[in-house]
Amino acid sequence: MSFDPIARFYDLDDGRLTDDIPLYLGFARKTGGPALELGVGSARLALPLASAGFEVTGIDVSGEMLALARERIMRAGLRDRVRLIQADFTTPPLQEAQFALAYCGYNAFLHLIDGYDQRWALTAWRRALRPGGLLVIDVENPQLEALAGLSEKMVQEETLLDEDSGRGVRKFIAAWADLPDQILHLHRVYETNDGRWETAFQMRILFQRELVLLLACAGYNEMRFYGDYELNPWEPDSPRLIAVAAKPETSVLSLLS
Repeated sequence: MSFDPIARFYDLDDGRLTDDIPLYLGFARKTGGPALELGVGSARLALPLASAGFEVTGIDVSGEMLALARERIMRAGLRDRVRLIQADFTTPPLQEAQFALAYCGYNAFLHLIDGYDQRWALTAWRRALRPGGLLVIDVENPQLEALAGLSEKMVQEETLLDEDSGRGVRKFIAAWADLPDQILHLHRVYETNDGRWETAFQMRILFQRELVLLLACAGYNEMRFYGDYELNPWEPDSPRLIAVAAKPETSVLSLLS
């Protein structure tokens, strides 16, 4: 799924998330970098890591999102620390064993619907890691009761304030779940007095045991699972499902502790 149709509203909406930044800074400090971001978007996560002194390579399929990222990186004076690549992150054009850390942030992994694509991506990301390197994946922990209660009806979720123009942006969303196929359908709309922008996409409903098997099949060995950005242990009712997996060949127990 490309965010091109709604890229102009990304920082206004999804860009408000900051709770996960300390998590990635922590893993970057433990591994020492360099870091690879899968689904870099507008550089929401890459910029704090680069500001802390780490080299970051970011991959995204959306040209519009990467344009936003380049602008933000230039303004921050961090062009020498962040490299951006426009590509499908399931087949990243990267040499092997470049990175100490790879991460796929807030729900980006869920855009991979097919199990083959998921395993293909995880395998490619493992190849890009150095021996002993870490992969971090952050997705929503599914709650079946809440998913079953979703409706296809479009509702206004909130009104966002665009501080640059001083105008309100009305955000509408419809979401419904196909539980047998483990697919969440979303339709997102932004409206201003000047126009309407929208996109529809699907996301995978991914369970913890399923992710364990995917990581194992893709060749990762040591795995830890956390339920929030404070790295509390994962529980079935945790808000997040955060996987930390190591590329084999070198013990990284000290990094995971």
